[in-house]
Amino acid sequence: MWYNVRVNEEASLSIAKPRNVSLVDTLSAGYRTLNRRPLVLAIPAALSAYLWLGAPIGLGSLGDELRLALSDAAGLVGAEQAAREELVRNLLASDLRVALAWLNFVPVLAPQSNAAVPGAIGLSSPLELIVAVLLVNLLALLLSSLFLTTLSEALQGEQARFWPLLRRSGRVARDICLALLALLGVGLILALPFLAISVIVIAILPGATLLVLLSWYIALFWAYVYTGFAPEAITLGQTGPLQALYKSVHIVRRDLGGTLGLLLLSFVIASGLGVVWRQIAVSPAGLAIAILGSAYVGSGLAAARLQFYRDRERAVGH
Repeated sequence: MWYNVRVNEEASLSIAKPRNVSLVDTLSAGYRTLNRRPLVLAIPAALSAYLWLGAPIGLGSLGDELRLALSDAAGLVGAEQAAREELVRNLLASDLRVALAWLNFVPVLAPQSNAAVPGAIGLSSPLELIVAVLLVNLLALLLSSLFLTTLSEALQGEQARFWPLLRRSGRVARDICLALLALLGVGLILALPFLAISVIVIAILPGATLLVLLSWYIALFWAYVYTGFAPEAITLGQTGPLQALYKSVHIVRRDLGGTLGLLLLSFVIASGLGVVWRQIAVSPAGLAIAILGSAYVGSGLAAARLQFYRDRERAVGH
């Protein structure tokens, strides 16, 4: 009996225990995945080229109507008059194409363009702004779903087939949209009491405005961290929107340190190289190199997110 117990203990020790893969391994696996589907680079490269070469979108005459409201909003943070005016000018002159694309998951290299330049598309009414938001996000969601679905098929070693890819991308787009709507609905229900409290606090203590805004920013940041893997869950697992949100929260809870490490590392790489790409993009040839380089780096990071989610999901399954 003693011998059998000893053998069982040695056998149990010889079984490999599931462990979290390092972030370096995750990034390496992400770029290996990208190298199996290099044509996916056409999506971020085309979007970046449009942002650099296409006409920017600005508020136009609508900005004149919003100038006073923006100035009042800027005054809430307690800035000086000159600083508020500069902030309002920058907001009114900014290109809205990236800012409006709330459903975009494709990495792009955006120029520091000015919507006040000749040839810019100006929005002249609230209806035009609403239409612009809907069209930009519809296009962004469709392209993002195609992008993520292509990477997920490469990650899972599936054969590339055009029509099945399009059908699956459509389902992914639908479920991502439903997940975001569900998240927005729950967020509104939870946020309404805190919004009322925030308004009361600001009305009684105007000096606490910055602290209240900071609290909202921190809350939104953590909501993003915990639910941020829902698109990956939908794309890889083909799960429903609510289950995808649950899986994202569950995996982040199990490996919060790894999640924050991946987000920080991705931010440092993308931001640092973004400065380099914009320095290179001073000529047609340099712009082409910057766009392709940015597309490759950003797509590899997106593939690494898919790899990170799959590794953690398998670890949780064990």
